[in-house]
Amino acid sequence: MEEKMILCCKTCGNYFYSGESTAKCDYCGGNTEVLFTEQEVSSIDKLELDELIWISREKYKFDNAEYSEELWKSREYKESVNKKEGLKIKEMVHMLTTGYNFEGYNIVAYRKVITGEVVLGTGFLSEFAASFSDFFGVESNTFSDKMEKAKEAALDKMIKNSVEAGGNAIIGVDFDYITFAYNMIGVVASGTSVVIEKIQA
Repeated sequence: MEEKMILCCKTCGNYFYSGESTAKCDYCGGNTEVLFTEQEVSSIDKLELDELIWISREKYKFDNAEYSEELWKSREYKESVNKKEGLKIKEMVHMLTTGYNFEGYNIVAYRKVITGEVVLGTGFLSEFAASFSDFFGVESNTFSDKMEKAKEAALDKMIKNSVEAGGNAIIGVDFDYITFAYNMIGVVASGTSVVIEKIQA
């Protein structure tokens, strides 16, 4: 079985896995060098690996005759677009539960405790409408609509943080509401980012 190593292009900084140490860059066709061997990759945490790759490939910007600033920036732009699209897809399939397991799935890794926070002002008109509703003993949709939007925004932020942490699900989802001075309300969504896999029948 051939060894898969991480190669980095000396021209544009693109990195990719390959079983051939002298493979050309699959982005610009430039010459490459081995950044990490398969053995080194297996001993590094996934979150740390991304940071180490970024640090390691920065060296090609200096004292390197093959370096191309134009191709480097072009590659970075393409990566940022692909990352945003990838994050959107992962966010769409993210699973959530207030419990601590998913039926039909195994939790294979715990990433970290995550949160999503949103602070909003109630506003003069909202408070006037609320006090008016309170006086007549009817429900105030103005406040409840704002709280619902804040709750959804906090949840979205929490999912983004989970995706960035390498998770594909969140367990123990909980919401807390905090009041501040000057008619400000805070909504905090919290949970634990995990990696789950479907149980094979």
